[in-house]
Amino acid sequence: MSATEAGGGGSTRILSQTRGTCPVCIEMVEAHVVEEDGKVYIEKSCPRHGNHRSLISVAPEYYKDLHDYYFDVLPDSLPQRDYILRLTGRCNMACPICLASANDFEEQDLPRETISKLLRGGKRLKIDLMGAEATLRPDLEDIIREARGLGHITALHTNGIRLGEEGYLARLVEAGLDEVHLQFDGFSDAHDLKIRGRAMSGLKEKAVDMLERHRVATDLVVTIVQGSNEDEMVKVLDFSATRPFVKEVFYLGCRPLGRAVGEFAQNSLVPDEVLELLAEKTSGRISRDDIRIFQKLYFAMLALLKVRKCFYIHHYILHRRDGRWVPLAEEMDLKYLEPRLERFRRLFRKSRLLAGGYLGFHAVLAYLRKGSIRPVWDGIVLTLLLLLGFDLSRLKRRPILLGFITACDPWIYDDKVGANCGKGEVSTDLGHHESGALANVSRERLHAKGGK
Repeated sequence: MSATEAGGGGSTRILSQTRGTCPVCIEMVEAHVVEEDGKVYIEKSCPRHGNHRSLISVAPEYYKDLHDYYFDVLPDSLPQRDYILRLTGRCNMACPICLASANDFEEQDLPRETISKLLRGGKRLKIDLMGAEATLRPDLEDIIREARGLGHITALHTNGIRLGEEGYLARLVEAGLDEVHLQFDGFSDAHDLKIRGRAMSGLKEKAVDMLERHRVATDLVVTIVQGSNEDEMVKVLDFSATRPFVKEVFYLGCRPLGRAVGEFAQNSLVPDEVLELLAEKTSGRISRDDIRIFQKLYFAMLALLKVRKCFYIHHYILHRRDGRWVPLAEEMDLKYLEPRLERFRRLFRKSRLLAGGYLGFHAVLAYLRKGSIRPVWDGIVLTLLLLLGFDLSRLKRRPILLGFITACDPWIYDDKVGANCGKGEVSTDLGHHESGALANVSRERLHAKGGK
């Protein structure tokens, strides 16, 4: 599916009014989310550049159910506690689909004093050490050590090239690194040559071996480009089921952002489409309906714990069993839980405490109805992690967290959604943003105007 869609000529139903960015001038304009011909779009009207629309979902009832639930139980905005540090605009790769426009613009590395100011702000944060490529910072160990010394969670996002160097990862771990989010688009050099510009299998093998050797909690980030690497999706899951150090797999739909324009814009995907792909590739074992119910449970937990997370990101849980993965629905009666989640929705308006007790009781029963005792403890741990900042290194061996994500771009940016973006950003070019989604489109606007 392309980033833009022509109107289908069918009946149109407006689902919500909002504001968004014109994909041409990237200025804020009036927008609305609509259902038409069995799909959901965001439509934007720019006084200078006319009307534009972009696909958001291929399942209107799924989208509307979750949209209404999310905005019913969660406030407009909650305090940010997860920040991307854009440490540098430099990278040791030149990916054709680079969403961060690495090496394309003159950009000074983020100053240490700016980093220290955030770290010494008095709140416990999750710090996402990103770049372009964060491992090009010669002071990365010192940044990690300072963050860890102040009680923050440190998460490195990397292409993994430097992780294969003998001793490098060991030094980061010694400095206090908690987790690694590794670019991992699959096992085939053929698709890597297309979307990364080079063969990556040997480099990834070295990085994975090092991560396993040092028992680093790892998230495999699989960027899906339509027509390229969809067949790698299940292979990555099967690999993760046999590697307990892999705590999470995130499928990131490529979007028209940074260098991922032109040919790649026509092959872009929203998280909803990626979710649909995985359901198809797993023959329905991972199903949209199960994810929909779990997503409501996730939103309910966010509301109870007052945790800020993005509406656009979909989640699910798998468990390891005898070297294979098992969907949560085989261990938790999600169908039983759904009407209780609707009851929670009504109770929550009256009493947070009453609603929390009600949901906790029925969540335990939902496990017991499947004869599962052990996952109850996993659920408690996950709840505590949500409350305390979600340090993947604290996650037990059984669960594999699953996510369907994207980076907000000028086509799909929705100001109503962006107001509760789950990540803030601190960078040299844009300064301090409480919404990483807004930072993305602001950077595109800056570059479009020739900013350096």
